[in-house]
Amino acid sequence: MNISNKDMEKENTYLATVKKIASDYIDEIDIKVEKEKQDIFEIKKYIWDECKAMSELEYGNLLNDTDAKVKRTNDQIMQAFRYKKIIDNAYFGRVDFKTDDDLINVYIGLHGLLSDSKNYIFDWRAPISSLFYDYTVGSAEYEAPLGKIKGNIELRRQYKIESGNIKRIIEIDINIDDEILQEVLSSNSSDKMKNIVTTIQREQNAVIRNTQDKYLIVQGVAGSGKTSVALHRIAYLLYKEENLNYNNVLIFSPNNVFSEYISDVLPELGEENVLNTTFNDLVKSYIKKQKNIETFSDFLERKYESINNNGNEDYIYTKTTLDEFIKQFLSKSILKYGITINGLYFNQFELNELLTNKYKKLPFLDRVDNIAEYICNSVNIPVKKNKTKIKNRLLKEIDMELNPINIYKQFLESKNNNKDISKKIYYEDLVNIIYIYFELNGYPYNTNVKHIIVDEAQDYSKLQFLILKKIFPYAYFTILGDINQAINPYCEYNSLEEINSIFDDKARYIELSKTYRSSAEIIDFSNKILDINHVSSVRGESGYPVVSKNEKITFKSIINDIIKMQKDNMKTIAIITKNEKDAKSLYKKIKENDADIEFTLNTISKDCVAILPSYIAKGLEFDGVIVCNDLENKYTSQEKKLFYVVCTRAQHQLIIYNN
Repeated sequence: MNISNKDMEKENTYLATVKKIASDYIDEIDIKVEKEKQDIFEIKKYIWDECKAMSELEYGNLLNDTDAKVKRTNDQIMQAFRYKKIIDNAYFGRVDFKTDDDLINVYIGLHGLLSDSKNYIFDWRAPISSLFYDYTVGSAEYEAPLGKIKGNIELRRQYKIESGNIKRIIEIDINIDDEILQEVLSSNSSDKMKNIVTTIQREQNAVIRNTQDKYLIVQGVAGSGKTSVALHRIAYLLYKEENLNYNNVLIFSPNNVFSEYISDVLPELGEENVLNTTFNDLVKSYIKKQKNIETFSDFLERKYESINNNGNEDYIYTKTTLDEFIKQFLSKSILKYGITINGLYFNQFELNELLTNKYKKLPFLDRVDNIAEYICNSVNIPVKKNKTKIKNRLLKEIDMELNPINIYKQFLESKNNNKDISKKIYYEDLVNIIYIYFELNGYPYNTNVKHIIVDEAQDYSKLQFLILKKIFPYAYFTILGDINQAINPYCEYNSLEEINSIFDDKARYIELSKTYRSSAEIIDFSNKILDINHVSSVRGESGYPVVSKNEKITFKSIINDIIKMQKDNMKTIAIITKNEKDAKSLYKKIKENDADIEFTLNTISKDCVAILPSYIAKGLEFDGVIVCNDLENKYTSQEKKLFYVVCTRAQHQLIIYNN
């Protein structure tokens, strides 16, 4: 429902006030920044001119003062950017909330605006802003710092503001107006993920604002906004938790292309990007001598090729099998002889009793460490000075292997497995290697990271989650995935709720069942791949049917498809092949034909058509997708989830060669 002319006049006046306040703040910041810059220049000049005559204390104090001024200046510049964004696009929502004591006009935007103790705009993460996302007109409540505030929502409005001008105001009494949501969904995607602040749905908001659960497991269908929700959850926690900063949050992404794809969201929300890694990269930091470690994408390519060629090699071992080896390994790791320290003899029976009984609950190296400390105390010599030397002597007597690769070789030999890992570590062995090594030598506990986000969780084994939980024992975990998109042939979950056992059944399990990415036509087609019907499209029909072409793929046919998509205003287009070999081959052929269209391989770039293998495309989305399958290399029944992943990357148009 559109508003009256009188109300529109009031709204324009309010927006003008907001813009004036933001503009005045920018002017104040400009003056402060110029002064700080001048102070920094003068301090640096003084240091340069007088450094020889300065004491170390004075020199250090001046450097600290300079660093503090630089940080303060950068913070002020960032705040000025936020005010500029307010001038351009001040807010997107409003609720009028009436309590017994007051009526508050709550304007909600990407950034808050406070002046003379009045909140002209509330940050979307503020407690009161949850009213906009969670309630319709009528009774409502929100959790404030001092407790629950109850009242009544008397008015709800949504705004479209561009370049500082109100384009549209809609009065709504449902959650997020369908017209505005459909407008956002129908817009073209870009080479980077966007924030979803203006259209956060109630079920998504429940995940974003959850602070009572240490562990969250989120099962979300393709296109349900899992990753967006995770990133907005990070922004919310950084806003709410005083002692949390970007260095305390770590995201585990499926690959580096995906990491780059999501890199704009947090800065758009006014936060710095947090730490980001892959499981491979984490483990590689502990296996430093072996540089050639297979990536997850290379592993998938190798395994699917093996499956299609009826290969039957299987090197996945259970945790029980690994634990049995560790037990046997430790039973052989004992002292055969005693040692003499400072004239006092410690016989092997006494030392082995400490090693296998008294300290048995500790990791092996910690046991040896405690024994060395015990010996130091027994002969009355300084622990700090002598412990390491005695520890090394004990390890030499035990003759224990410390290299993780060599330990794993012993494990393979014990299983009559002649696999060669001396030149290359395969992905399926990586988890086993690091688990055995950490169980023997202790986990490298990380207390700095306070929150872990694991995306595409369906492709992580329970053993991987156990390792992460032990490395980050005090961290909160948000785990997101979709069992229908599981492409790791060794990870099969009936439900992601099975992961809860790793977290002592203390995790909250949440499902996101609506998809906002793909059109109804694409979802209907994709559902048939897996014979499912619970995934429904919010987007509605696009008018573009899914096109299947059973024919040889030619350069000309691909170019014609792309040109047609571009004429239909598709801004981001991807050609997705089954594997990297096909992607490289297609890229080479297109380049040889000197096409006018720009292409990129294994990356996403603005105004370029991306050519990606199926494994890299995971988690990404495009306006149009062309699925290129060779006539002789179609997706098999064993690869149907991989095919489902590929098809659900498309938002508006999907063309499939050789379905």
